Amino acid sequence: MTIAAPGSLGLAGGDVCGVLALARAAAPGVRFEVRPEQIELHTTTPHSREARIACGVALLNVRLALQSHGIRPLVTLLPGQSAAGAAVAVRLGGCQEPGPDVLALLHASRAPRRAGAAPPEPAAWRGLLSRAAEVERAWLHVEDDELVLCTFARGAAAEIRAGQAMQRVLLTAGTAGVAVSPAQDLMSLSALRADLRPRLGNVLVPQVVLRLGAG
Repeated sequence: MTIAAPGSLGLAGGDVCGVLALARAAAPGVRFEVRPEQIELHTTTPHSREARIACGVALLNVRLALQSHGIRPLVTLLPGQSAAGAAVAVRLGGCQEPGPDVLALLHASRAPRRAGAAPPEPAAWRGLLSRAAEVERAWLHVEDDELVLCTFARGAAAEIRAGQAMQRVLLTAGTAGVAVSPAQDLMSLSALRADLRPRLGNVLVPQVVLRLGAG
């Protein structure tokens, strides 16, 4: 069932529906409020770290979808009462035609994830995925078949950034034919994050663990 949406950021309601559909497909638990001047992303459980990471995942898809319409998104994390307590507000930041990198990531976001093996040599994918994380102000630490996505700060904003970085890394992997999936075992994930903190010099904050392979 298609849910109608009002126009926003210069887009007609039908185009806004398409933007939200792409975001909901990546993170169905995020709630959206559409206003003429901005699109707001709300977490259903505002004090949950996992909900903020999911919000970041949805945000990256919103940004890509808007860019495909020639809109340069202006993003404010934790905008406060100006956005009714939203986790994120996205406004119009100008116009810009989408580049081939944006179109490739959009294609990956719409394609079904396929099982597959990672290339045998880390050099074939490590730099590509590391750069994807860095675009979102994050850092990718490689531990054998585990990729630990780190931020340079703690807190709610850093967790939203981690979600954006995770989604960009996953989509970038898809464009390169590298199978990467989020870790599912939350207990081992928590233990791994705790173990990594001192080894990273307590400067980088481990946020998300990804694994080579389709899960």
